[in-house]
Amino acid sequence: MRAITTLIFAGLSAAAWADSILVEAEQFSQKGGWMVDTQFVETMGSPYLNAHGMGKAVTDAETSVAIKTAGDYELWVRTIDWSERLGRAEGAGTFSVAVNGVEVKQTLGKGAPQWAWESAGKVKLAAGEAKLRLQDLTGFNARVDAIFLSSEVGAKPPEACMMSARLKWDYVGSAGPVTDAGEFDLVVVGGGYGGMGAAISAARLGAKVALIQNREVLGGNGSSEVRVWAMGDTPPSEYGLADIVKEIEDDAKASPAPAEQFGDAKKDQIVRAEKNITLFLGHHAYGLEQAKSGAITSISALEITSGKCIKIRGHLFADCTGHGFIGQWANADRTMEEKGRMGMSNMWMWANAAQPTAFPRQSWMLPLSAKDFPYPRRGHAEWFWESGYDRHPIEELEVTRDWNLVSSYSAFSAMKNDGAHAERDPQKHAHAELTWLAYIGGTRETQQLLGDVILKGEDIESKKTLFPDGCVLTTWSIDLHIPEKQYVQGNPEHPFISKAIHRHAVDKRVGYPIPYRCFYSRNVPNLFMAGRNISVDRDALGTIRVMKTIGMMGVCVGRSAALCRVHNCLPRDIYEKHLDQAKNLWRMPGKERVVSIEALKQKL
Repeated sequence: MRAITTLIFAGLSAAAWADSILVEAEQFSQKGGWMVDTQFVETMGSPYLNAHGMGKAVTDAETSVAIKTAGDYELWVRTIDWSERLGRAEGAGTFSVAVNGVEVKQTLGKGAPQWAWESAGKVKLAAGEAKLRLQDLTGFNARVDAIFLSSEVGAKPPEACMMSARLKWDYVGSAGPVTDAGEFDLVVVGGGYGGMGAAISAARLGAKVALIQNREVLGGNGSSEVRVWAMGDTPPSEYGLADIVKEIEDDAKASPAPAEQFGDAKKDQIVRAEKNITLFLGHHAYGLEQAKSGAITSISALEITSGKCIKIRGHLFADCTGHGFIGQWANADRTMEEKGRMGMSNMWMWANAAQPTAFPRQSWMLPLSAKDFPYPRRGHAEWFWESGYDRHPIEELEVTRDWNLVSSYSAFSAMKNDGAHAERDPQKHAHAELTWLAYIGGTRETQQLLGDVILKGEDIESKKTLFPDGCVLTTWSIDLHIPEKQYVQGNPEHPFISKAIHRHAVDKRVGYPIPYRCFYSRNVPNLFMAGRNISVDRDALGTIRVMKTIGMMGVCVGRSAALCRVHNCLPRDIYEKHLDQAKNLWRMPGKERVVSIEALKQKL
């Protein structure tokens, strides 16, 4: 193989084996209506572009590359026929590729039920600039990972495409080697309520914090991308852990609701106002390094739109990913339910337009009728549009999301084209149009990272166990989801409507104090966690998993991390040696600030 060089053109990086060029789709300079999808890097290898048009073809994505040598180039595209993978009719999301305005092949994305390189044919290119264009043909979630061009005889795109393999390609969409982004007191991975709470609270106590988020907005499930309103109460407490949560919480009147009600800009502004926080938006954490002790020393992250890789070093780390990826990569002790988990929701909204509208019926859709799904009242298909109970919550997550898309599209088509629930609308849905459908799923249950205490449902419900380090008040009922039997016939093998089983074990006016020892790993010595991945059994997960509660976990973690830096100690030491000081920090009002760790040390 010839030596690898790196080409940079029009703000885009590409790797070249002499006359071979590889372009990552998420790095297109103009993405048009295509959305960057980062949810499944761990299973398919990369962020990708998703033509999420809800039945209407999205505007084209375009970019330019530098062609060093004129010639006849073979073109491949890494893509998938996602409806074929589900066992439905093929070709839900198809697209075409044009080079310098000429289509190379009319239809791509049809027929391969797994992520693979699809040959698009040959194109003659002159030396200089070449313009690439992706044209969506259906509006139903065509997806593109990368484009490979080569004029070399026998050259083929790389077969191994997971992130670990891409790092060995010597390009990873980057113009150079991994760069050092600095050292921090606390590195927080995940920008939802737990991650924001941890970052803000630690920064306000003088800690230098890195906050890594793989989307361009903060809030996680509570952002405009997913639109789950923040639940959980904040009753009177000895500790001031709710103050910061009240600063960042949304003002949503429903779930889902219009995007502006989720306050993306407010969250961003609050985080950026903290001088001690370095915010890495649009960075996907993909790996880590550890010392011989098992302590994490750094996180590796990919800047999605540039392809550059960075290393973020730290003393302490917080896994606020929800999925527990940092703990998993660090080989933290953990558990995962094999079957019967709570699933992922992709909610949607519809509204009546002034004029009649059309929605294309597709052969891959489910043949649903009114008996197969509940009517989306007030234009909202809510949290119970949920599936994936028995699918692996990481390895099969993209399949779960795609089944949610099929179910949602099929239900709306049934309303539009087959008269389902026609009696609920004066115009029999003739004017109805799909106004929003989350392509990013809201996941409830993945795996639990185990701490020195594994909080159990019986501790909350029957034993009423009071731990000496109880701090964050959980107020939600023990709320676990199962498929709703009434609607299982709509897709018996893949049910998509859930039912909540509530056990009212917690008095929401008082709350139950979760112990601090649930917020750090019992075997990765410098790893905190805040979120639905904390150390609980499945019953306890049913109550602790809502966002305001998770936000308070983050605040507890952030303040405890700052205290760790004061004493140069580890999370376990806070409970064993410094619990009284920790409690004093937990009592602090959320707005109170200390300029540095040294100043905090003097204050204590």
